[in-house]
Amino acid sequence: MKGSIKRLILISFIISLMSTIGIYYYINSPKDKEKVKKIKILVAAENISRGTPIEDKMIKEVEVEYSDAFSNYVRDKKSLIGRFAKVTIYKNEPFIFDKLIDKDSSSLSFKLPQNHRAVSVSVTGDTGVSYLLKPGDRVDILVFLKEKMDNDKTRPSITKTIIQDVEVLAIDRNTQDETKTKDDGKVPQSFFVTLSIPNDDVEKLVLAEGVGIIELALRPINSGDRINSKGAVEDNLLNSTSSIIYKTIIYTVKKGDTLRNISRKFYGTPDNYILLKQVNGIKNENLIEPGMKIKVLLPVKE
Repeated sequence: MKGSIKRLILISFIISLMSTIGIYYYINSPKDKEKVKKIKILVAAENISRGTPIEDKMIKEVEVEYSDAFSNYVRDKKSLIGRFAKVTIYKNEPFIFDKLIDKDSSSLSFKLPQNHRAVSVSVTGDTGVSYLLKPGDRVDILVFLKEKMDNDKTRPSITKTIIQDVEVLAIDRNTQDETKTKDDGKVPQSFFVTLSIPNDDVEKLVLAEGVGIIELALRPINSGDRINSKGAVEDNLLNSTSSIIYKTIIYTVKKGDTLRNISRKFYGTPDNYILLKQVNGIKNENLIEPGMKIKVLLPVKE
């Protein structure tokens, strides 16, 4: 009897020990860990400066754990190569679309050729080819300078072509050649034309706009001709419409002078006072004063 009890106790102990060992090994046995989704993204293989076109050698591929934050990351090399860095991209930094500019971007800085600057000038319908300019057109730039008097020396009013064959980049904020234009019945008083100007001519253009009146002349498509002119003055206009050659003299207004008696003095008739008004840009003939210098055109006898 006692032997049977001992055997039962021994068997129970063995079963309990085996159960304990089994539970221990079950708890500590390696389990299949939850599978983590991984994706491949593209990162910079080197520092890439702003404005640099992305090349294959600048790209490397790395594998990372998936995150919703990677939705804007670039994962395809083909969509990356040829784009430009909008900002500096540092080594090992992921490529994201927000930091890239497409090679066909409308950004002016990517349309400018080397050694050129984009300069905007304010023009009107009269000076800007009657509002008919479009981005992509090419123009010549002329400046009109009013007469300049320095003591007894006078530089007559002149118009001169100062820069030739420059590209129109934008009209106001429009950088595209849009064939459809908004017609609301209103004619703008002025508008801005942005031009691609060679570096050496930028200062010249800014000065011309400050001291004179800018005029744009539209060029034909694919025109490579150049104008070689010293500029046009009023004498050129007279010579082109008449066989008479004129010379310009400067007359100093004296006390009691009027345009009519000055006309009588030089032309033998007071009726040419209108010519004196036009040549000198005088709106009111009664506003001339002693000491004022005016131009008088006189025919030259051959």
